[in-house]
Amino acid sequence: MATVTVEQARLVLNSFAAIFQNNLISKDLVTWKKFDSEMNDRNALTVVEQVVPDYTTTFTTSAVNDLSGGVQDTTFGSEQFKLTQVIGASMGWGDFVKIRDVGAARESEALKAAALRLATDIDAYILGYAAKASNNWLGDGVSAVATWDDVASGYTRLMEEGCDETQLRAVLAHADKQALGKDIVETNTTGNLEGMGVYREGWTGKVAGIPTLFTQQLPSLTVGTRLATSALTAGTADSATTYENVAISGAPGQFKSQILNMDIGAGAETLVDGETFTIAGVYAYDNRAKKQLNHLQEFRVIGNWTATLGVVAPRVYPAIITSGPYRTVGQAAANTAAVNFKGAPGAVHQPRFIANKDAIVVCTADLIMPATGTAQRKALSKVPVSVRMWQDSVFATGEHRVRFDIALECNTCADGRRRVVRINGG
Repeated sequence: MATVTVEQARLVLNSFAAIFQNNLISKDLVTWKKFDSEMNDRNALTVVEQVVPDYTTTFTTSAVNDLSGGVQDTTFGSEQFKLTQVIGASMGWGDFVKIRDVGAARESEALKAAALRLATDIDAYILGYAAKASNNWLGDGVSAVATWDDVASGYTRLMEEGCDETQLRAVLAHADKQALGKDIVETNTTGNLEGMGVYREGWTGKVAGIPTLFTQQLPSLTVGTRLATSALTAGTADSATTYENVAISGAPGQFKSQILNMDIGAGAETLVDGETFTIAGVYAYDNRAKKQLNHLQEFRVIGNWTATLGVVAPRVYPAIITSGPYRTVGQAAANTAAVNFKGAPGAVHQPRFIANKDAIVVCTADLIMPATGTAQRKALSKVPVSVRMWQDSVFATGEHRVRFDIALECNTCADGRRRVVRINGG
């Protein structure tokens, strides 16, 4: 077994970390948050984020507002974040011991491959999570984003939701770049397609003023076997709830969500996490402008669900709130109102999306140092993430192993779903 010095091991880890972070495109798409605690490879961390209260403003004439009936409630909400996931890569000992100086580290194809694969797969994980996070989904769920207006309509929806227009990023497929070519290159005179340049091809331009990534790493979403047109279960006119009832998240990702009874078929039909629907007559509401909007409120299914004799009670976002500063809809749903899902039963969708950086938070923590073998940690400089390198040998077989591990998991911020919009053409 070749001897590996401490300096040599540190060189390998530093080189791995540098290649990894320089090729992690998604670092500018989301917010990163590092926990103070160490994470064991077999434990889980959960933290609670407080959501500050909001209030309704009143206007009165020739007198102050009568508060004899009491003042507004101060309701603090909360969302939960979890960290249960460890993502890792490994390499052969022979490739490891060859790296004895900076030049060898730069030239090592094995080191590059391991670091690049880790960055690529983490990008795919983060992009896939963000692409399915939102409740708003424009277009048919399948078609390419083919016009400037397809992107601009997503921007408009985010503004209607009160999203901050700074730190927006659009993630589209390569087919969209081809489809947008004529619309952008031949008719655009303001330079909306500008090269920006990173190690891997990343945020390579702007469409509708939004920095845009063209990638093959967008996910597919196969929707459930539910009927495309279903209905709320009879007696759910009182499905409307209050913010106080939904402000405290019972589990990660459940802030301001509720259970909604519906009839989606006649047997064991399914609903899939991430699919969206509208309810007939239930329009979105702008609680800043105090007005009903011109589009139906879109709801997102949270989790996977299976019906019994066609009846199911999924958790959905947002909750149906009909009054107060957190109002989400113009009015409550009628009994047996039609529920319209996006896509036919079992359809395969290809969502693209626009996201605000504050919508998704990637939680990280230092992995605990192992009790056997030798290990080192390296904190990255561009994101609050540390990579742990662990070297170990098996006495009985003489096998030598090297692994690189990162504790990292995506979570949705409180109301973060409103700050992402899925888009397609059609």
